[in-house]
Amino acid sequence: MLLVLLLIPAAGLGEGTWTTLTETTDTAAEKAPAASHYTGEIRMTFLGDCTLGGVEKRKNNRIGFFKRIEENGYAFPFRDLSRLTQHDDLTLANLEGVLSDRKLSKVKKEYNFIGPTAYTEILTLAEIECVTLANNHSHDYGDAGYADTREALEKAGVAWFSTDAPAVWENEDGLRIGFIGVHFSLTGNRFKVYEAQVQQLRDQGCAAIITVMHAGTEYSYTPPDRYQKQIVQRAARCGSSLIIGHHPHVVQGYTLYEGVPVVYSLGNCSFGGTTYAKDSDALAVQAVMSFRDGTLERTDLHFYPISITSDDHYNNYSPRLLTGKDAKRVLEKMRKSTGTDPGEWNEETGAVVSVTP
Repeated sequence: MLLVLLLIPAAGLGEGTWTTLTETTDTAAEKAPAASHYTGEIRMTFLGDCTLGGVEKRKNNRIGFFKRIEENGYAFPFRDLSRLTQHDDLTLANLEGVLSDRKLSKVKKEYNFIGPTAYTEILTLAEIECVTLANNHSHDYGDAGYADTREALEKAGVAWFSTDAPAVWENEDGLRIGFIGVHFSLTGNRFKVYEAQVQQLRDQGCAAIITVMHAGTEYSYTPPDRYQKQIVQRAARCGSSLIIGHHPHVVQGYTLYEGVPVVYSLGNCSFGGTTYAKDSDALAVQAVMSFRDGTLERTDLHFYPISITSDDHYNNYSPRLLTGKDAKRVLEKMRKSTGTDPGEWNEETGAVVSVTP
């Protein structure tokens, strides 16, 4: 299999470059040089479900996502979370929906999410350098919509990865970190594909591999369901250094599985798919990975409780960081979810909860 390397400079102020590894049939790809002897820390921010747009028939809704952006501009959705995304090495979000300017046929399902390609500027202004398309809405308008989304992201300088293509981030010192997206399960052939992608990332000299899973039972606070459990077990045993999840639309907790940090669900983030959310509590996570001579020594997780809206009456698609009793409420949901204490609330460190596995 020939690996086609799509080299994308990181958007915003994030340092480094992204390479998406896509497959075509031909000769074997050459292996990349081994990872560098980098010593230092890499700070990554992970955001949950983001729908930049929504259901087409609600496009003129006066409090819908489209009107909100029209009135407030592209910087509006992530205006409060920028204090996280502006001071990290890279930010990654789950992009749930299609970006296209064409009239496309919808696939048959309950909700189909779409927004114009100009909405990529929402990501670049927020300094979100990469998105995962490994979810149940990236093909809402079939393969054509999926292709349009990838093209729009690449033109905007935003990297992507999905179930059909992992990605590699490389910093200025040559340290490489691999990212794999998993959608719903690692059953049968899906696991074979996943194993092959892990090997691709190792061949590219990645010093750490991060699995981003889109799985779980919607609106369930108690993981893992059987597919989450399966993904975590198989990803950890294949060498993942960190597993970050979403899809349930609510916060789920943190745990360690065979020494691998797992966050089962971040919940929503800037989610244009609904105006009135069942639960506005969510989570942003910063993972600080410490390397010595190119080897991962430890991962500290910093939990930032958020609300998916900064309006008390309805979802205005602009998440805000929570403090005080509101933040503690989110942390308590995490504790009850997995039985693992995410850590103590600390106002002095800027409302951050830090966990050192």
